[in-house]
Amino acid sequence: MSKLTRRDFAKRVGLAALFAPFMSLVNRAPASAAALGKAKYLLIFYTNGTDPKAWTPAGSTLNNIVFSTMTQTLSPLLANLVLVEKLSSNGSADNHAAPGGLTGQGYSGQSRVSIDQFVADKLKAAGVTTPIPSLVLGSVASQQQNSFFRNNQPLSPIFSPVAAYDAIFGSVAGVSPNLLQRRKSALDLVNTELKQLSSQLDSEGRQKLELHADSIRAVEGRLSGGASGSGGGSCASGTRPAAATQDLLASVTHLDLAVTAFSCDITRVAAVQFGHDQSTQVAIDEVGNKGDWHNDYIHSDNPRTRLANLERWLGEQFVAAATKLKALPAPTGGGTLFDQTLMVWARNMGDAVAHNGSDMRFVFSGGAGGYLTTSPTGRYIDGGGDAHQRALCSAAAAMGITSFDGFGDANFARTPLDSIGK
Repeated sequence: MSKLTRRDFAKRVGLAALFAPFMSLVNRAPASAAALGKAKYLLIFYTNGTDPKAWTPAGSTLNNIVFSTMTQTLSPLLANLVLVEKLSSNGSADNHAAPGGLTGQGYSGQSRVSIDQFVADKLKAAGVTTPIPSLVLGSVASQQQNSFFRNNQPLSPIFSPVAAYDAIFGSVAGVSPNLLQRRKSALDLVNTELKQLSSQLDSEGRQKLELHADSIRAVEGRLSGGASGSGGGSCASGTRPAAATQDLLASVTHLDLAVTAFSCDITRVAAVQFGHDQSTQVAIDEVGNKGDWHNDYIHSDNPRTRLANLERWLGEQFVAAATKLKALPAPTGGGTLFDQTLMVWARNMGDAVAHNGSDMRFVFSGGAGGYLTTSPTGRYIDGGGDAHQRALCSAAAAMGITSFDGFGDANFARTPLDSIGK
């Protein structure tokens, strides 16, 4: 068997591997006009854990946020902001890249599904179909992925903003049967070459490669010929992004692409991951001296000034996405995209300093179709050690989902938090 060079592999299979979990976009049925729940769009903003003592709002009450230094950049959203902390992952999110952050289940879970995939499946079952059922984006290509799950298998985000743009907005124009057939043939070729390459890798390399191969196999059965249609009529897809090399700045581009995809009604569910595990290098002027998010910002600095600056920067990106949602008309119904979108800032653990998931925290925002219980001065909620999967169930409830069977850990409550929405 001839050997594949790195260059040959990149040319011949790299793009397909990136697109593997998202090839269901070739199902071109237009989105249903019917809304399942109050919110029509779910945007998940996903990051690493933080320093709880520095993050916690100071002197807050249920209906009043007194921002900490870390959370102050969220203040422009005050009237549509709910901060929640002191929720427990019950051991499912006690380390970086632990799978419980979005699934509620740890490494021993047998039916793991992340909340984004759970919601997308429920919408599809209710007849709300879009060209792309869900988007998973994020420039974290250097690590094995353990955040997003479907059918108990991890999904890889689309890493490249350029690849993400092509995957999302290539769907708007529709797909001819000939192009679909070429895609199917390309997948067959990719599988063959992935198997060939696997024999030339070490065990860690094979594990990462098999994840991509499994994703490709999973989507092959969903390809069908002759599909047509578009994802929301006329919409502005914007400019195709240039190649980006810095992980976190690339995720900013991914976030912008996710919002634009909502404006075209190409998808109703999108997740964007900022950073991953122990390998994300941070080189952002507003944050300070560059370094490694995990080793430097979380564990080496004391006081953790750079971590506080990074959290403030992340808050600015969250607010920027909300600002864009407010500026875009909703593609279905009245009002703006912000009016119809639930934004959720979730994390892979709570206390990143101690590597502990007993104090998970969330940020909820967006008009969410009126689902969120809000206050003009913001709302801060002490979860009192309740299961963090209940906050994830609240995200699903905002989208009109009433049955949470199959999500999270059955040993803990599978119900929304009463204090978040209505």
